[in-house]
Amino acid sequence: MRLIPAGDDLLERLAIALNLAPLPGAHAMFGMPAARTVVVAQRVGLLGRLAERRWGSSELAAELELTEPGTRLLLDCLVAGGHVAERDGRYGLSRRARRWLDPRSQRYVGTWLDHAADYWEWYGDLERVIREGRSFEIHSAPADDPSWRRYIEGQFELARLSATEVARKVRLPDRSSSLLDVAGAHGWFAAELCRRHDGLRATVLDLPGSVAVGREIIAREGMSDRVIHREGDMFEADLGGPHDGALCFDIVHHLGPEQVVALLRRVRESLRPGGTVAILDMFRRGRRPRASAAYLGLFFHLTSGADLYRPDQLADFLAQAGFERIRRSKVRRIPDQALYQARAA
Repeated sequence: MRLIPAGDDLLERLAIALNLAPLPGAHAMFGMPAARTVVVAQRVGLLGRLAERRWGSSELAAELELTEPGTRLLLDCLVAGGHVAERDGRYGLSRRARRWLDPRSQRYVGTWLDHAADYWEWYGDLERVIREGRSFEIHSAPADDPSWRRYIEGQFELARLSATEVARKVRLPDRSSSLLDVAGAHGWFAAELCRRHDGLRATVLDLPGSVAVGREIIAREGMSDRVIHREGDMFEADLGGPHDGALCFDIVHHLGPEQVVALLRRVRESLRPGGTVAILDMFRRGRRPRASAAYLGLFFHLTSGADLYRPDQLADFLAQAGFERIRRSKVRRIPDQALYQARAA
């Protein structure tokens, strides 16, 4: 994970490689602006304008009612990060960034960046969480809190990147007709599975704030006849059934071990014998986790008091809950994520 801007002086990079310069200081100094500049640029509308055409810093500042010096300095940081390209004093999205930051792109993740601005406050309280515990519990926000829209729309943008691949790898029983998506939010993974299997209908169970946005997304994408949303707590609501399959995507990293087993038992009880449970998540592998897994483990601890699990831990959870024939598939579209599937005994 590179924090020193691309194109910096070769001697500076060599000094870091030879441990002649304090790399912890570089992380402390450059990590904060690397994150904050992109998020703020999205929130003030700068990235959206740069997707339309090239702008001079003064006219862009006037368009967005920003200060010219601050706008110019923000643009310089975005250029250094490779997100923006400058030519003859005019700025536009770089060729690589346009795929992710142009609202017209099917791979647009701007809303997810907008939601990442909420992380700044949480990380600002990291010392207190490390010292005292008591995470933020991001899913406890009231149903009408505007953060739900940023959260669920942003997660939908990420799901679009991998949902087709994931749906291709999930193995449901022949002639499946009923799918349960536990805490499925936007419901897009369920929608892709319905597109892939004729006759399949899906029920997405989630909290009210998530369901309100998820219903809109599914309606907007023309899948309301195949995917329905229901409000409910995954530990208390009637899961219905019997279902042919169930999705538990990006859930277990928010739960403690006993909660994971309890949820999987509830899911198994809602499935037909031989029904499939599919779990998509990130997992710790090996003694030294990759940087992305390490940072995400800390993030989940910060926001829900939990952590990433190892594959052997998940296998144990599944066995305790009454599942068998566990298999793993790699998800190429999302590095470090894996899809685990098992059958209800």
